[in-house]
Amino acid sequence: MPRRNWTRRETLMALAFYLCPPLPRKNWDDNDAEVRLLAERIGRSESAVCLKIGNLKACDPNRSGSGFSHAAAMDARVMSEYLAEPDEIISEAMWELEETGIQISYDGRIEAPSSSRPNRPQQLGLERAARVRTRVNQDYFRSVLLANYGGACCLTGVSVPALLTASHIKPWSAATPSERLASSNGLLLNALHDRAFDRGLITLDDSYRVVVSSHVPHTPANDQWLYSFAGRQIHLPYGEESIWPSREFIHYHNDCIFEH
Repeated sequence: MPRRNWTRRETLMALAFYLCPPLPRKNWDDNDAEVRLLAERIGRSESAVCLKIGNLKACDPNRSGSGFSHAAAMDARVMSEYLAEPDEIISEAMWELEETGIQISYDGRIEAPSSSRPNRPQQLGLERAARVRTRVNQDYFRSVLLANYGGACCLTGVSVPALLTASHIKPWSAATPSERLASSNGLLLNALHDRAFDRGLITLDDSYRVVVSSHVPHTPANDQWLYSFAGRQIHLPYGEESIWPSREFIHYHNDCIFEH
């Protein structure tokens, strides 16, 4: 039997699975009911669906390390499209899943089977679609930073997930859609130092060392929790420099956010 290439529609649905892993696990397997349903609906094996999800992960330039080595051109193209226009591509993927009877829930989880199937994309509901898009994109950004930084704060080494925040260097509100998802626009920080970074009380220099704003008064507590980190280099992500914090974004933070 001749090999049947994956279509863009099928690849978009696999992309949605990649972006919405079965938490607390990080990866899908061929025993998952959602994977079995997608495989049945598109005429593929469960292992083929899981391999496609893995191929998309291998094509993701935001992630450290490498995955499968047999990704097709379609996988790279769809991943590139998502990173350039995340809202549009995840909306398209959502609709393709809906037509198949699978849904992305408000909390960013794949659900199957869906209780109802819309007749037109508009029936997804604009508010619901916007909420799901935002959740999926934010969860993706966080998962990438958790992986790249080994699940630990890049400043303190704290490794309690509930205390860690995926911080944007160039804020979400000022960033383009592609910049919002770029791992080079992110730092994995504990809640305290995330807030300090967000409010411009600390920043980084070109050598990735911490700089504390002169607006922070010297007190025993401030000296312990802020000034003691001055001049300390953050722990950089595992992997190539392309996923390290971008100096372009750091310069933006220094110029527009940091309290000099």
